[in-house]
Amino acid sequence: MQPDPETHVPDVTALERERLSAERDGRLIDLIDTNFSANGLRYPLERLHDTVAAFLRDARYHPHPQGAPAARAAVAAWYHGDAGLTVSPEAVVITASASESYGLIFQALASAGDRVLLPEPGYPLFEHVAAYHRLTTAFYRLRFDEEFRITEEALERAVTPDCRFMVLISPNNPTGRVAGQSELDAMLRVCRRHGLILICDEVFSPYRYPSEATDGRPPLPRPMAEDVLVLTINGISKLRATPELKLSWIVAHGPVSTLREAIPALALANDMYLSCTPLSQHLLPHLLEDLDHEQMLYRSVAARRRILLDWIDRIGVLELCRPSGGIHAVARLRLDLIPEPLRDDERCALRLLRDTGVHLHPGYLYGIADDQCLVLSFLKAPNPLAEGLERVGEWARQVAR
Repeated sequence: MQPDPETHVPDVTALERERLSAERDGRLIDLIDTNFSANGLRYPLERLHDTVAAFLRDARYHPHPQGAPAARAAVAAWYHGDAGLTVSPEAVVITASASESYGLIFQALASAGDRVLLPEPGYPLFEHVAAYHRLTTAFYRLRFDEEFRITEEALERAVTPDCRFMVLISPNNPTGRVAGQSELDAMLRVCRRHGLILICDEVFSPYRYPSEATDGRPPLPRPMAEDVLVLTINGISKLRATPELKLSWIVAHGPVSTLREAIPALALANDMYLSCTPLSQHLLPHLLEDLDHEQMLYRSVAARRRILLDWIDRIGVLELCRPSGGIHAVARLRLDLIPEPLRDDERCALRLLRDTGVHLHPGYLYGIADDQCLVLSFLKAPNPLAEGLERVGEWARQVAR
């Protein structure tokens, strides 16, 4: 007899056991699923056949510590076309993933015990990456009641003498917030005062949505200063829905004297592994030039966000912090409508999953201090997304006081 996987996985939470049960029973609608390809969003690989064939016919291995020159030039050209920014290919380092990019930065530009200042809420992986490189972490706290805006006061309260890096994630996972220019200016002022390196994580950059006062996809504010070192992380995993190709990058901007030290240090760390494959780097110019696919992805995800926004008022018991970017959102339970036993994020998520088969994350997994918050993704394909939200709405009507 084969062992029951549920009983042989260490430290499985009650929520995960319930998710596995719902999946086994065919009831599961996972509204925290962020797998692009599993949700019908992937790059049409037939567009790459000729480019792949040409590479394989004349394959040569000529590694460069910063990545292939053509790949770095493609990144620079993409920034110019996307935002009108002048980026030198010499300021670009090609890596295999955003996580590796963080690791290279921590390895090359910090010492053991240095501190990384992270947003909270935030994606918990970054704490593990920092710890793996023997760094410590602290947090600047963002509040649901303030729409998760970054304030200079919160940043200053969080800075300690051993801080080396401040991290900006915009669009943010999980809050769905795009930081405005005034917030970026505050971050740059704090970095300037304390001599910090600003890491700007923009991996969800294509997914930014208009407000009621704007039309079309708004520009993404990016922190730029001539006297602060800013290291921007992005890649094709979300940009082109191609996580399987494993290609990311770091773009360095800041004082010339600092760049002369930082870029060679990053290149040396990158040269230790050269994780990104030559084939992916060869494909990068083709992928970044395919703006039609970028627009298609954006329209598809924006339409799914609209489904969420249309449903949230019908659900009634959830108050949504409207996502201005990314693929995640945070909702808060309305305590005036929720019975006492469910006024807790974990208990509510567990009961919802057990009753409906709909999987949401309790906010505490992302460091949300408000224990009435739930996190979801609207990346799910339209039909299951609408069905999942309908199930939540029906459940809410049944439990509401």
